[in-house]
Amino acid sequence: MPIRGPVPVKLYKKEAAETLRVGPMTIRVYEDGSLTENRVSGVLLEVPAGKSGPPMHWHRFHDELFFVTKGTLRFVTPEMEVDASAGDLMTVPPGAVHTFKNPSETEDCECYMTATPGHYVDYFRMLAKATEGGKPLPSGDVQHLMALFGTFPPEVASEP
Repeated sequence: MPIRGPVPVKLYKKEAAETLRVGPMTIRVYEDGSLTENRVSGVLLEVPAGKSGPPMHWHRFHDELFFVTKGTLRFVTPEMEVDASAGDLMTVPPGAVHTFKNPSETEDCECYMTATPGHYVDYFRMLAKATEGGKPLPSGDVQHLMALFGTFPPEVASEP
């Protein structure tokens, strides 16, 4: 058996999570990939009642898992709309065109999301910084930030 040094574990508390505001959403960063050698990150998305997430998009390099912990999150693709409720998990592999929104007009939604690789959390950080104080971000700037992380609008071909 190989000899290795101690590997630490870490407990993340909600009140200590890094908190980002992106439009109407609150994003709580628990693991940003720094403890997992960027293999995975984990955030809590808080989507207020009646609010939508990002514009329709797809990812070239990373997978996302969305585990709904409160309320309902509606996932929208070009082919369908499907509601995920508390306890449901939605898997979004690379290349899948998608977005999401909270379909309820009265109940907020919380969703734990993982992304692999973990450095995708930096996209949320950059977006939060660019929209500080509620200032709107032109769609060209949003697309530029998305492209930095291998994320594109549906009309961009998935193969070069």
